Amino acid sequence: MGRNKCVMEKIEDPTSRQRTYSKCKDSFVKKAKALATLCDTDVAFLMFSPTGQVTSYSSRGSVEDVMLRIVNNPVLNRGPISNEQHLRQSLTQVKI
Repeated sequence: MGRNKCVMEKIEDPTSRQRTYSKCKDSFVKKAKALATLCDTDVAFLMFSPTGQVTSYSSRGSVEDVMLRIVNNPVLNRGPISNEQHLRQSLTQVKI
């Protein structure tokens, strides 16, 4: 007996949407941790729930540290970031 294929569309019922988010959230964080450990990569993971709560994970330091490294490194910064100055300022203020 196989699994039913899940249709990828927005869940209209707010209660069902929150329940699904809660179930999947931990799996995404676990995958981010596995990727960081197995591949020795810097991972910054930031998620907002339907109710507005924040879930974050960072493999080294804080999420802000990883994002500042990307913004400040010209090799990693491959394309233009809109509002780069605002982003840099905001991340620096959070860091203080």
